[in-house]
Amino acid sequence: MELVVAAILTIVADQASKMFVLTRFAEGQFSSSTFLIRIRRVTNPKGSIVFVHKRAVLLGLWGLAVLSTILAIRFGHFFATPAAQLGLGLALGGATSNLWDMLQRHGVIDFIDMRLWPVFNLADVAIFIGSAVALWFAF
Repeated sequence: MELVVAAILTIVADQASKMFVLTRFAEGQFSSSTFLIRIRRVTNPKGSIVFVHKRAVLLGLWGLAVLSTILAIRFGHFFATPAAQLGLGLALGGATSNLWDMLQRHGVIDFIDMRLWPVFNLADVAIFIGSAVALWFAF
């Protein structure tokens, strides 16, 4: 149950944040901020260019990831804890949200600009943190 709730909340939060950025910033436009983090709208077509005409491939890979996750939880002992399943849900929700962008917008919407790192989004954060949490609590 933790996996499903975490995945849904991640998708909703990421897509809502992207809609906020899409409605308030033009491509490349950024917020004026003196802090380390600023908002800068960037559409990242990398990765999606190759697959944009092969939606079946993307959906198949996503389906394989979902099936693998379900099998790992159902038959494996590694991801049995609620914390590990929460982490898997975060990672799966982030991947699903970025896949949605690739299929609908032909590129992933990124907007968190730390100036010293490539621009990223909440889905990327969820994938990173979720994977780390799942692996940490898997063993």
